[in-house]
Amino acid sequence: MATGSAESIGRTLARLSHFASRAAGADPDNSRDNILLIVQDSDQPLSVEAVAKVAQLHVNTVRTHLEMLRAAGKVERVRENTTGRGRPKWLYSSEVQRDAYSQLAADLTQTLSDSHEDDLAKQAARLWRESDGVAQQPATTPDEAVTIAARSLGRLGFDVDVSPVGDAIYLGQCPYAALVGDNPVICDIHTHAVEQILAGTGQPVELASVDVFPRRGVCVAHLRRPDIEPQRVVRGSAPDVPAPRTAPGSVKKKSKRSRRTA
Repeated sequence: MATGSAESIGRTLARLSHFASRAAGADPDNSRDNILLIVQDSDQPLSVEAVAKVAQLHVNTVRTHLEMLRAAGKVERVRENTTGRGRPKWLYSSEVQRDAYSQLAADLTQTLSDSHEDDLAKQAARLWRESDGVAQQPATTPDEAVTIAARSLGRLGFDVDVSPVGDAIYLGQCPYAALVGDNPVICDIHTHAVEQILAGTGQPVELASVDVFPRRGVCVAHLRRPDIEPQRVVRGSAPDVPAPRTAPGSVKKKSKRSRRTA
């Protein structure tokens, strides 16, 4: 039976991923989507003229798009605070979505800090998948199993690529990148989600490890599959690669027995 905090964490992760999915779905070549991205990327409210300058569009065109976005609830507008003469300009921002994301992120951080339950990450991973409608699916081949895992991770909010060999999945645009530093257990939850998805395929494909942010914003899930073996390995002159550092959040606590005998 899932605990209350695991359920809260799983569902909050699902809701946070929706923000990233909406942003990732924007088409920068589409004028309205591009205008929305400009407003979302700004640290302060923007005037129509400021948006038009960045978008390289006529002011009247930008004004029309901004009003359509406002009607859709994607941006809000306020009057410029000025003491000068003339009517103050309208300023546009995406605070509506930013405030909602910030509140969800704060709720998640609080719940994670208050949780000390066994198997929390596994339970949260399962509930996260269920909240986003990502069910375990059988596969007929190892390649299909990897495809299912990649597609499922895409539905969970990541930008996904698979290596040509099919032994690694690259995860970009992490919806939780800003939260991982203070809450490394989020990476453990992601890892369990991948393991659960692969286990559901019924194929001998396992998650070997996850490299967390070897490059900014990108993680790598390394897969172990018995159907892929190189015909030959040619060693270079570089020394042996040291064992990878433990990923954030994956440090295991010593058991009571090991602490007593240490």
